[in-house]
Amino acid sequence: MDLHLSAIDFAVIAAYFIVLVIIGVASLHFAKTRDDYLVAGRRLGFPMFFSCMAALAVGGAVTVGGAQRGYEVGVSGVWVGGSLGMGLIVLGMLVSSKLSRLRALSMAEVIERNYGQSARILSAVLTIIYTVSLTVVQIVSIGAILQGIVGWSTTVCMLVGGGVVVFYTFIGGMWSVTMTDLLQFIVKTAGIIILVPIFVFAHPSIGGVSGFFAKVPESHADIGALGFQGTLYWILLYVPGLVIGQDIWQRVFTARTDTIARAGTLSAGVYAIIYALGGVLLGMATAIVVPNLADPSEAFSAGVATFLPVGVAGVLLAAAIAAAMSVASGTILACSTVVYNDIYLRLVRGVVTDMEDEAGNARETTKRDVWINRMIAFVLGIVMMGLAVAISDLFKALDLAYGFLSGCVFVPVIAGFVLKKVSPRAGLVSLAVSFLGVAGTMAYGEATGQPDFAIGGNWPIMVGMALSIVSYALVTVIDRRRITPNLSPAERAAETSRA
Repeated sequence: MDLHLSAIDFAVIAAYFIVLVIIGVASLHFAKTRDDYLVAGRRLGFPMFFSCMAALAVGGAVTVGGAQRGYEVGVSGVWVGGSLGMGLIVLGMLVSSKLSRLRALSMAEVIERNYGQSARILSAVLTIIYTVSLTVVQIVSIGAILQGIVGWSTTVCMLVGGGVVVFYTFIGGMWSVTMTDLLQFIVKTAGIIILVPIFVFAHPSIGGVSGFFAKVPESHADIGALGFQGTLYWILLYVPGLVIGQDIWQRVFTARTDTIARAGTLSAGVYAIIYALGGVLLGMATAIVVPNLADPSEAFSAGVATFLPVGVAGVLLAAAIAAAMSVASGTILACSTVVYNDIYLRLVRGVVTDMEDEAGNARETTKRDVWINRMIAFVLGIVMMGLAVAISDLFKALDLAYGFLSGCVFVPVIAGFVLKKVSPRAGLVSLAVSFLGVAGTMAYGEATGQPDFAIGGNWPIMVGMALSIVSYALVTVIDRRRITPNLSPAERAAETSRA
């Protein structure tokens, strides 16, 4: 859709990109150690931590996809972003404060502490697939938004937008991601939560809040319009996935204290739900004024063109780009951390953790360590950009990755936080059995053409979770060897010597 942007709108968007590059270069000064590069020195206070967690949670799927859902099905489209918010709230209530005390770098590292090296490698592979898929989807979203703005080819737009993200993530790591996420949080909040309601309700074709509810189709006011299966899908896909997502965990590790981690994660969950409502509102209002769009995926662009005046349209488009960029930068860094911490260190150098030595003392960081992290992030970013250009639709791969994360990894991870003693064998068996269950169910669904059982359906996740719970419980009952979960290597050695 032709947005007919003014020079002011283009200036706003161009300024946003320039500021991102400047932040990336400036962050080089702060990323001096491995802790700085991967977890921002573990010293973020509440305002910064909350802003960055909120920016990470809501991406292009909630912004542009939320407007599309609002256009197609109305308020029930909030379940997409709402499920992300629910996942953060669950994480905040269950594990975020415990996570911040682990002094780990990755989810897979924590899994090894409870269930062994094989479990760590399996969870690392699943996490890499998930973060690569999620990053590619965001780069595709960035390219689509830019293409609508400047009219270049989608490929060029993906390379330009993705290149900016890769650049500032490569240069400053988590400090770059933190500083850019703060800017993106401000832009997204101003664009989606503040400006969208103001200009939608003030538009003469809407006629205020009362006019909006009088004109919106009756079906669009039904929170359950997706049906039980449709609503359950988003909850099963995103709630467990957010609780155990490496990108989310890595952000938790940046909090200065347990209290900040918990309060910031809970607040970001509430923010994500409010933000999702803003995107859906734009889509619903667009359905009132432009009811016959040939392509519902253009609902966001149509809403911008219809409701936003000169200058403000640039802010909203920058907000959409910011949403995708904040997720992309977080997942690039998360993927590079897993490759570094769980593949390179564990398999190449034979180090269990790079945070402390066998005696529990903090390991010294060299410039070489930081540059290894940088190069891994750079190479992965280039690969992800290449995948985005080569493959136009990665959403099925994203469903696949989220399905395995939620169906296989969720149960043993949560068990490690709620049980006082765990069986290492139970975790490994649970991962293996549920992996086969999810894969088998998806294969059955794809072969028979039954969408509920195929990739993107509910049954693979439900079968995986059921098998995971049953196998974990059975092996726990049978296995007499129990350990205290979530201990560092030094703490584990001390526990073993006492036994």
